[in-house]
Amino acid sequence: MTERIKTNLSGETGTLAAALITGIRSGMPEKLAEAMRNAGLAHLLAISGLHMGLLCGVVFFSSRLLLSLSPRLALKYPIKKWAAFIAAFAGLGYLFISGASIPTIRAFIMVIIVFLGVLTDRKAISLRLVAIAAIFILVTTPEALVGASFQMSFAAVVALVIVFERFGNDFMNKFRGDNGFSQKVKYFIIGSLFTSLIAEIAIAPFALYHFNKVVLYGLLANLIAMPVMGSWVMPWIVVTLVLMPFGLEWLALEPMSWGLEIIMAVAYWVSSLPGATLEIPAIDIKALVFLVIGALC
Repeated sequence: MTERIKTNLSGETGTLAAALITGIRSGMPEKLAEAMRNAGLAHLLAISGLHMGLLCGVVFFSSRLLLSLSPRLALKYPIKKWAAFIAAFAGLGYLFISGASIPTIRAFIMVIIVFLGVLTDRKAISLRLVAIAAIFILVTTPEALVGASFQMSFAAVVALVIVFERFGNDFMNKFRGDNGFSQKVKYFIIGSLFTSLIAEIAIAPFALYHFNKVVLYGLLANLIAMPVMGSWVMPWIVVTLVLMPFGLEWLALEPMSWGLEIIMAVAYWVSSLPGATLEIPAIDIKALVFLVIGALC
């Protein structure tokens, strides 16, 4: 799959497309990888909750939309649950295609539990959900605990769930409007900034410990790149996966590349800004432990 993607898309665009679809980053220019890291967009290169959530979300809503086109199906059958079932299988396929890394497994477990919530008409997103995913990974691969991938992935998710459960509705209600395009744009921008800020703060101690570096303009880069990723690139990734068995992936890869070029341009621009990153001396493991305990408290 990686070779076929790179055959249709040459250069940096092809390597970025392959990284997003199959998780294989070999051949990616170090210049691009460094720009993505310094711009705070490195999370796009590691297939994780973002990719799994977007892919399953696209499949879920697309399936439900197609099923709802039939009034008979929409009125007589639980098409929302059917769509959840279809999306869960799409997530399973993406898990195997992408190499089943720790963040991907965590994301898949959480997605499956969310869809189980849809199937049983129960709320699914909670700290209990995060705990189930963590227990499964630590029982099967306990060595994952000391890895940057596990730590940063769960730190971001735990922080987002806690903050949105406690403060999310109150905070966002201040910016939510009933009507109007400008209100929706404001709601989206504030929501994106709020989400990115929480995730950046949560992973900062682990970034300091593992990489001795803090990205200062990650909010700016994500504010521009994430809408492109979610609304344009990911739907075309789904179409690519559907068309690939028929040898027609080029029909989707070409429009997908337009979004990838925007993301790369943002990475290069933000990473070139003065003071884009702050490098500091390594912190001790005891400092990391106390930072984590303090954050949890």
